[in-house]
Amino acid sequence: MSRFLFFLLLLAALGVGAHIWLASATEKTDFAPRERNRDEVRIVAVTPPAIAERNTEDTRRAVQALAGAACVEFSGIAAADAPRARTAFAALQLGNRLSERRVEEISRYWVFIAATPATDRRAAEQRIAQLRKVGVTDVSLRADNAISLGVFSSEDAATRFLSSMQAKGIKDAESGPFVRELREIAMMVREPDTETVARLTLLQRDYQGAALRAVACPAGATAPTT
Repeated sequence: MSRFLFFLLLLAALGVGAHIWLASATEKTDFAPRERNRDEVRIVAVTPPAIAERNTEDTRRAVQALAGAACVEFSGIAAADAPRARTAFAALQLGNRLSERRVEEISRYWVFIAATPATDRRAAEQRIAQLRKVGVTDVSLRADNAISLGVFSSEDAATRFLSSMQAKGIKDAESGPFVRELREIAMMVREPDTETVARLTLLQRDYQGAALRAVACPAGATAPTT
C-alpha cells in the first residue's frame, strides 16, 4: 500500500513539474502579449539594390569629377528651401570657405521721378503740384523724396506708361525695377576636400533641381545669411 502511494505522489509531482515547464516555455516563445503598437509599425521605404548601386556609382563619379576643384558651387536651391539649406551647410563647419550667392528676380517695375541731392521735401511737393496741372494725379511721394508715378507687374507695361508720361512733357520721368524677390540661392565652397565633395553630393539629393559643379573662384565672397 505504501509503495502504491509513493508512485502516486511521484506521478503527481512529475505532472506538476511538466505543467510548470510547459507554461514557462510558452511564455518565453510567445511574444504577442509583449508587443506594443504592432499595427502602427510601417516600413517607410526600401531602396532596391539596383538603385542603391546606381546612386553609389553616381556619387563616386561626381566626387571624381570635382576632385581638385578650386571652388565648387551648389546651385538651384529654391527660396523656400534656403533656411534648411543654410542649416545643412552650417553643419559642415566650412567657416570662411563657404559663401552664398543670391539669385533674384524682378516682380514689379515702376515709373518715377528720381530725387536728386538738391531735392528736399518742399521741392518734391512743388514738382507734384506741377504734375497735377498736366493731369497726372496718381502720384505718391516716397521717404527719399522720389516721386512714384505708378507701379506695374511687367517691364513692358512700365515702358508704355513712361512713353505716355513723356508725351505729356514729363521729361524727367524714368522707369526701373521696383521689387526684387529671392528666387534661389547658391552655396560656394572654396578648396573642398574629397570628404566635403562626397557630403555635398549626398546633400544634393535632398534638393530637387539642385546642381553641383566646379566654378572659378570669385575675388570676393559674401557670408551666408543666418
